[in-house]
Amino acid sequence: MMKSFQGLAFAFAVAVALFATHSGTASAVPLLIVENDQLLGADNVDVNGTLFDVRFRDGTCSAIFNGCDNASDDFAFTDANSAEAAVQALLDQVFLDGPVGLFDSNPELTFGCSSSSLCVTFLPFGLGSLLEIGFVINGSSVSGAGDLSGIDVLNLRQDTADDPAQVWAVFSPAGASVAVPEPGTLALLGLAGLGFARRRHKQAA
Repeated sequence: MMKSFQGLAFAFAVAVALFATHSGTASAVPLLIVENDQLLGADNVDVNGTLFDVRFRDGTCSAIFNGCDNASDDFAFTDANSAEAAVQALLDQVFLDGPVGLFDSNPELTFGCSSSSLCVTFLPFGLGSLLEIGFVINGSSVSGAGDLSGIDVLNLRQDTADDPAQVWAVFSPAGASVAVPEPGTLALLGLAGLGFARRRHKQAA
């Protein structure tokens, strides 16, 4: 009887999560996009109450972000505060250890990163002589302090394809243009009581 009740409770939790995911509200549950055990991105990532889809891509800023020559046209976030909120959201909602993969402990499972020690994810938000970026480091950071997020600068010609520990995060409004993957590639996060949440450490820039 108890097992039957627990099964019904879990099914109800999944149904609620699915409903929230498709309701278009900021309370939607993030969906990891996973293919062949590799983390490609996530849908419904909550950044300050607004939902975004994110995909990880390798290459140069100019190739990935519409020329990378006009921050207001090319980037989803154009100030340090919103960019820092977005990279922190990646730590809190996407780079997690859970039932579909250890995407925090094993950074090489993230698309674009093949290093087993760390993955550095860049999010551009401002242009100048150097590219202003938000960044995430998950895995074993060089400082030994665990996961990090913050603000930094980068050479405009930086090509993440040349580095096994670097990748770009491309944010877009939730559901704007990203194709819906097959059900087998979706992983629900955020179900209460599953015990996969953990404390995040944030270092100021």
